[in-house]
Amino acid sequence: MSELIDNRRQRVEIMKGLIRQLHAGAAEARVKTQLETLLDEADYSDVFLMEVQLIQEGIPAESIQQLCDTHTRVLKKHLDLQETPDTIPGHPVHTFLMENRELTRTTGRARLLIKQIDALPDEQDATEQMRGLQELLNNLMDVDKHYRRKEYLVFPYFEKNNLPGPPTVMWGKHDEAREMLRGAIAGLQEVDALAASEAKAYNQFAVAPALEAVDDMVYKEERILFPTALNLLTEQDWYEIYVQSDEYGYCLYAPQFEWTPEGGIHQEIRKPLAAGGRVQMPTGSFALDELIAAFTALPFDLTFVDKDDTVRYFSPGRERIFDRSRAILGRKVQYCHPPKSVHIVNQIVRDFKAGKEDRARFWINMRGRLIYICYYAVRGKEGDYLGTLEVTQDLTEVRSLEGERRLLTYDSPELVEG
Repeated sequence: MSELIDNRRQRVEIMKGLIRQLHAGAAEARVKTQLETLLDEADYSDVFLMEVQLIQEGIPAESIQQLCDTHTRVLKKHLDLQETPDTIPGHPVHTFLMENRELTRTTGRARLLIKQIDALPDEQDATEQMRGLQELLNNLMDVDKHYRRKEYLVFPYFEKNNLPGPPTVMWGKHDEAREMLRGAIAGLQEVDALAASEAKAYNQFAVAPALEAVDDMVYKEERILFPTALNLLTEQDWYEIYVQSDEYGYCLYAPQFEWTPEGGIHQEIRKPLAAGGRVQMPTGSFALDELIAAFTALPFDLTFVDKDDTVRYFSPGRERIFDRSRAILGRKVQYCHPPKSVHIVNQIVRDFKAGKEDRARFWINMRGRLIYICYYAVRGKEGDYLGTLEVTQDLTEVRSLEGERRLLTYDSPELVEG
């Protein structure tokens, strides 16, 4: 055992020395050659311990963050030998991994579209292709929910174990990826048309780096963070993360499985804010199951977007007009619409926030049905803006009504017979 410990210490010291050389400006190629010569293998925990010790020894977390991509590239040959940890469906790490599959699938589609644009003659219009790319970037902004679940649910357990350094470095890389995605999207929102030559240049300097940032984080998670976390956190820790994950939402993937830790932990964490076991409101109260059932029975669809433009709720109607899944929870409302209609969404939200309007109505014909869509500003007692409520209803049957009905007549008598 002591020999194994000494070997590990030696590996970590070697890596620390080489990373210090990178920090001092040594050529990456030379450091990589030295590392491959001196190390037969590198374990994910070695990399993690190396970062912890470097920060403890005085190298600023910001400097480690700047070197993070470099030393990951240097160690990649060895990290590639590490297997992504296996987890059962529903476990928080399984959900993170499934989200990563969707993220890499989306970045792959974006790169394919970039290749198609690169093949266009420079003078050809590439606006349609770039709008498709913009939509994929919008989808990738869902990664914010993935990152926030790590930052607010997983990282605190590293801090409790006196290991705050590497999560701090990773949080900084999250911010870089988010900023790159926002910048790439914002640039595309500002232009009405792009020639292929302009699109190629923009993709090279704005879009491609954003895609690389997302993919690099997937690699770091699966080769370093998640294996370390699975060794560090207890089943109770993971359960607490599991029951709080809905609050932050999910990234391009909606988990379909419930998860119970081994040993059957059943800690009641998701307790409603209620009096006497009931959700108390100014005009009455509900048991939680009654409230869920009441919203399910509504003859229209509700979607609530909070004051920060984040989708927080949708009603679980039996026959929804527009599909909804839990994947939209925690997502910015602007990224839930096609790029061509984002300006309308932004205008409604701006007018509601400014107090200029309280309602915006639309009605459309869809597959022979009259669909009525109304957005309402939700305001507090003092008139402060709390969010927007979208109400969608099929008015086809209501529109066809004539005369009066004053006697009790069931529309579906077969449901009440016997």
